[in-house]
Amino acid sequence: MHIHTFNAPFSFSRTAKYIGRYENAQTHAVSDEQFCQVLADDAGYFLIEVTPHGESAVRAEIKVGRATDARLAQVRHYLQRTFGCDNELLRFYEFAETNQYLKKWTRDYCGLRLVGIHSLWECLSWSIIGQQVSVASAFSTRSRLALYCGAVVEWQDKIYEGFPTSEAVLSLTPDELRECGLSRQKGEYLQGLALELQLGYLRESLRTESDPAGIRRRLIQLRGVGPWSVEYAMMRVHGDSDACPFEDIGLRNAIAREYGLGRQASIEETKRITESWRPYRGYATFYIWYTLLSNP
Repeated sequence: MHIHTFNAPFSFSRTAKYIGRYENAQTHAVSDEQFCQVLADDAGYFLIEVTPHGESAVRAEIKVGRATDARLAQVRHYLQRTFGCDNELLRFYEFAETNQYLKKWTRDYCGLRLVGIHSLWECLSWSIIGQQVSVASAFSTRSRLALYCGAVVEWQDKIYEGFPTSEAVLSLTPDELRECGLSRQKGEYLQGLALELQLGYLRESLRTESDPAGIRRRLIQLRGVGPWSVEYAMMRVHGDSDACPFEDIGLRNAIAREYGLGRQASIEETKRITESWRPYRGYATFYIWYTLLSNP
């Protein structure tokens, strides 16, 4: 069991709403009171439950699987990455007071955390799975992939889905990948990414390196990873507060609605509008995304 305490505004319910935004996401039974997450290590998959602990902390407990020291360390990393940095959030809130739009969103959704992804492999894989399909379709493919690879844990008569390891994805045949909902090209991209990890050309430790430009140069070299995927990974994994996926359809739709454009914002308009969000375009993007979730 681990307690993670916050020193900045924190809303469990708002953050959990984003985490559980689709029923077939890897987290299940999401509510204002808890959510569950499947994690993986060399010994297999295990399940943690995350619940509020007072108004400014969360409690995480391993419900299925042995609570080894290595797993508890992984749980701590998961919480840190999922809920982000207190100091960075406070600086964003201070900056938001200078912009009428940011000020409105941060006041409306105070305590919402920029939900991070703890695994570079999972994040980049997710960006490949989601290319040129709806978000709901991408979640469905991801769910089938988890079930096919056995990346599941059962607890209290429910099945909880995790994300398959790179080893599990490499073991699948092209036909099996297609049965999961992946096109031939996406299957090749996904297994190519898994191979990069297995051979050591791509390292999970890249997420903690201090040279954002260098990380971007490394990621864009990967097959199937374009500018959107790079910025998404920089925002969700590396924690770059100024990362901005200009091409994102959700971002462009949200800008259209919040700024009253009457139509989807173009990429050039998105770049121009988000320029006023520097150096917190990542946080601002996440908050404007949340407007779509709260006011569909």
